Amino acid sequence: MIAAHQHLFLVKLWSFCDLQLALLLRSSTIALPIAYTNARTADNLWLEKSSASSSAMVDLATASSDSETNVESTLENTETTVWDLETFILWIDVRKCWIEDTVEAEELFAESLTLVPPEEQNSLRRFHFRRDAAQHLGSLLLQHLVISQLADVPWVESRVSRTFMGRPFHEQARFDYNVSHHSGRVAIGVRVADQRHIGIDIVDPEDATRNWKPGWIDDFHDIFTEYEYAQILRDGKKEIEITKRRLFTFWALKEAYTKAVGIGLVTDLRTIEFSRVEDVDITERPYTRSTICKVNNELIDWRFEVFALEDDLILATATTNEGLICGCTTKIKKIELDYITKVAVQYRLPITLARHVV
Repeated sequence: MIAAHQHLFLVKLWSFCDLQLALLLRSSTIALPIAYTNARTADNLWLEKSSASSSAMVDLATASSDSETNVESTLENTETTVWDLETFILWIDVRKCWIEDTVEAEELFAESLTLVPPEEQNSLRRFHFRRDAAQHLGSLLLQHLVISQLADVPWVESRVSRTFMGRPFHEQARFDYNVSHHSGRVAIGVRVADQRHIGIDIVDPEDATRNWKPGWIDDFHDIFTEYEYAQILRDGKKEIEITKRRLFTFWALKEAYTKAVGIGLVTDLRTIEFSRVEDVDITERPYTRSTICKVNNELIDWRFEVFALEDDLILATATTNEGLICGCTTKIKKIELDYITKVAVQYRLPITLARHVV
């Protein structure tokens, strides 16, 4: 039997491992077309398939048949000023893509899959569970979106590279980004500055603890310092819902910081101690930036932010204060899959759907 924090580590391990190593060597049973060619543009493909597609795809076909100016106007109206900010967060909900045995889910997943390169398509199709494939697909789409916009490259050239620790990046980018997903919500945090990193983590306390046995809260002594543990339990173990959310707020902060500095969870997390951590919830306090952090007992000059998303998910961000011109709150925005598809069309994406690889 594994401890509760070890189980959570395994669930979140995808954030730090090379995607290829994390995939199961078993093909999915999703039926997909196999013969689209590079010569066919996204515009033609969507127009041909619009009659059999979902309403979002019909809207896309209409938008792609309009003038380029109209498409640009649509994009500007959908995503105002976010690309000019120092830091920002975009997130999407991909749960519609994993509802099994529905035509709508099959179509949405298959259409979205064509927006990533063939090697990424093959990797995604090896996932055993549609849920995992959909979340990783959402992560890749957000990465391609940010790279194409901030690096000003065609969608097809928005390649994602990875460090030896599995951290994604774009080789010629003058910005940093980090991704996280949990319970069908996928987020990307962006820091637009040379040599300035950002880390984020999103967690659903209810989903994370659904199958944990009573007493699980005692399994985290090798994760949190004595001071942190006292703060987490300050309302007593009987206030389980409050304590659970507080524990995962501390967890998300630690993971966001370790991802920002590029070490993942392989370090001794008790050398990283957070204080002034406030509770967040979607109705009363959806945001806080009061947190400070010591590493090896020395205070570090970093900005830590915690957001409450819908269904009371927790999202934490970490980035150094060095180089930040504006002290304002990081902008966070939810976007839809059809918006990402419109951006791909705007950048004249050649569609290539890889052949099935077992």
